[in-house]
Amino acid sequence: MFTAAAVAGTFALSPLPNVEIITFMAFIAGFLFGSRVGGLVGAFSMFLFSAISPYGSGLGYPFLLATQIVGMSVAGVVGGLLRHPLQGFKSTSFWARYLFGVVGAAVTIFYDIITTIGFMYPVIPLSNFLSVFIAGIPFTVVHVTSNVILLAFVAPPVVKSVKTMMGEVEVSSEEVYRVKSTAELEHGEAEGHERATHMRP
Repeated sequence: MFTAAAVAGTFALSPLPNVEIITFMAFIAGFLFGSRVGGLVGAFSMFLFSAISPYGSGLGYPFLLATQIVGMSVAGVVGGLLRHPLQGFKSTSFWARYLFGVVGAAVTIFYDIITTIGFMYPVIPLSNFLSVFIAGIPFTVVHVTSNVILLAFVAPPVVKSVKTMMGEVEVSSEEVYRVKSTAELEHGEAEGHERATHMRP
């Protein structure tokens, strides 16, 4: 499901340069189901899209295709790595949105760096990497901006909705502490009342 949505959505967005949702779908899959699932969604989605891309099949450029696959699989793996650090936060909280956005920017920049190398090798000397990467900065800015928007503002409610459909209820650490404190207080009051009852003549 995630792979199909990623490929179909990226095809739909293909008229927009450097705007894709494979990073988005791989990250969400990783966050919901773990790094292995996220990595596989990223890898398979990128392979399928690149292989049948309307702008030219990536199968003719194996090194570029390999870096694309690695880059997108990393997005899914990193999504999975955020599961535990964000256990105490709701997916729509400020900190979850902030981390989603920051990580989205980081994995997108990583993707653009390694795919630039994949694009250059073996025709263009790697010593020219800096000049080639700088020439592509406008496209990188679009790519990073679109992924930050998707991950910081669209991903959180999507994650919450999927969890709800799976029967999971998001509870923040503050809510857990509040419920625990209330339960302990009520328990203490009950014990006090019971002791007072026993002490009556």
